[in-house]
Amino acid sequence: MRELPVNMALLRRIPIFANLSDDELKGMLASPRNRIMDFGPMEEIIREGTVADSMYIILDGSVDVRIKAVAGREITIATLRTGEYFGEQALLPGSSGYRNATVRALQPARVYRIEKRDVEHAYGSQIAAIEASRDEELLPMDELDINRLGDEERIRRMLRSNRLFRTLTDEDLAGVRAWARMHDATAGEIIIREGEPGDSMYIVLDGVVEVFVVDDDGKVLVAAELQRGQYFGELAIIPNGPGKHNANVRAQTNTRLIEVGKDFFRQLLKRDDKLLIALKTVSDAQSKKIAEMLGRPYRR
Repeated sequence: MRELPVNMALLRRIPIFANLSDDELKGMLASPRNRIMDFGPMEEIIREGTVADSMYIILDGSVDVRIKAVAGREITIATLRTGEYFGEQALLPGSSGYRNATVRALQPARVYRIEKRDVEHAYGSQIAAIEASRDEELLPMDELDINRLGDEERIRRMLRSNRLFRTLTDEDLAGVRAWARMHDATAGEIIIREGEPGDSMYIVLDGVVEVFVVDDDGKVLVAAELQRGQYFGELAIIPNGPGKHNANVRAQTNTRLIEVGKDFFRQLLKRDDKLLIALKTVSDAQSKKIAEMLGRPYRR
């Protein structure tokens, strides 16, 4: 198996480590906590739902990224190869701290494991660099719109931790205000309505929302409760999808949401065709579940 050296140049190609000093990178490389690991074909590296304690850089071979669908079935949403990395999302501030996908080796694979504390330190350095460059271009601190800046950074952090947004680039995140915004909903407020055309998807930043339908007798049937980091509305805006929401969503508590418009979300899906296939499968499964709840025949 071809072995790529683990060195500072390799680490600097990973955006999260780009702002670290040479001494900091040398410290990471010298740490016994960080090490090269080998995995055989189909061997699992991380498991969805487990506590995250590290990230990985692929030195050789390839891995596939899988998520759980209906009835426990797993769907491949991405294939990663030499030089790519995974596992960092669950380590970043604002994430749940749990793995949001399973990753396994497709062939003999060699990876470099980096411990959580080093990733957290690197992320802190990255944010400090962003803040420093931002301050140079803005008004003096006593005139800054602190709330707006706080919201913008919270949006970035949440999107970094969400598997739907894995393909976001640094340029995308730098311009996040052009395609994502904060949406506040009060307790009891209807956010989306069944049958209405979809033009945005939402990620829960704070609070709780419930997904529900109403049967022919007017009874409310709750399909799901969604909390921080979970999302909804995406199935109505995927290409060749239903185009309309198949359920209602309302805020159970005062809720803060990140709203992402249809056009930008579809741009992301063009970068990740396996994710689009997975979402279409989820869409069919959810439609079937709702039809069963309502006692109606399911039609694709």
